[in-house]
Amino acid sequence: MAKPVIVLVDDDPHHVELLQTYLEAKGCEVHTGFDGYAALKLSREHRPDVLILDVDMPGMGGTEVLENLRGDKDMEMIPVIMLTGVVSADIYPVIESMPRVSHIKKPVELEDLYSMVEHYLPKT
Repeated sequence: MAKPVIVLVDDDPHHVELLQTYLEAKGCEVHTGFDGYAALKLSREHRPDVLILDVDMPGMGGTEVLENLRGDKDMEMIPVIMLTGVVSADIYPVIESMPRVSHIKKPVELEDLYSMVEHYLPKT
């Protein structure tokens, strides 16, 4: 069975390292980036099973990345887990209006994050 492919993008390198280490220990193939542009590039290159994406990043933020993905017929159905330090009312309309999107608040409980990842993985 192939490893689940995860694209993980957050502007905090320490957070990325922690989550990458955890997900790789769970048997995932993880590709990382630190901004919204990397999220789009990595998603196009690797067609992940799940994209884990920080909401608040300089330049292109997570909601803008999400809108770009959903506007691209080749990537519109990639499941996305949004990471956010503060769940504001602004993010709910974006999340609720798009298929296969959920969110988790930072600091992330690793087991909770992996449960969300597993929810989106193909059942074998």
